[in-house]
Amino acid sequence: MKSILVILILFITHQTWAQTDTIPAVKPDVDFFKQLSQADSITGGKVTLHGDPKIEQLMKLNLSVNRKEQAFQGYRIQILSVSSYNTNIDTLKSYTQRFEEEFPDIRAYLQYTDPDFKIRVGNFRTRIETIPALKRIRKKYAGAYPVKTVIYLKELAPVVEQDTIPLTPQELMPSL
Repeated sequence: MKSILVILILFITHQTWAQTDTIPAVKPDVDFFKQLSQADSITGGKVTLHGDPKIEQLMKLNLSVNRKEQAFQGYRIQILSVSSYNTNIDTLKSYTQRFEEEFPDIRAYLQYTDPDFKIRVGNFRTRIETIPALKRIRKKYAGAYPVKTVIYLKELAPVVEQDTIPLTPQELMPSL
């Protein structure tokens, strides 16, 4: 019974911390423990959990924190860091726009972290994911390097799914 509870907690924790490539839709609050204790509509079976009630409190706390944050620890590639003293913000904005023109598939962010302005690009979950983009970027921005940062879900662009065009058998095998 304890092993089932541990597996259930690991599964729920994995689902709440899992990251997806798209912005998740707002889902109504779900009380997992309440759903488990209700009878199944098909078999009539139900799960009875015997355990410390603090586990349920911990799960609810975990869900509420994740719901409020809407962010995750990720990586971006820093291409520029300059002191805010005597710096023209328009120059930095044009620098950001120029980068986005050179690399249209990578988004650039201008951030102010007292006392510096930083231009960071991309949205990556792990440092390893930055490597292909970093190789491309270093050809034009030699001092670029990956940095750990908080990435907010609202900053991510939604992934647009493309329609596929079905091919006829003649198009697949023109020699027939």
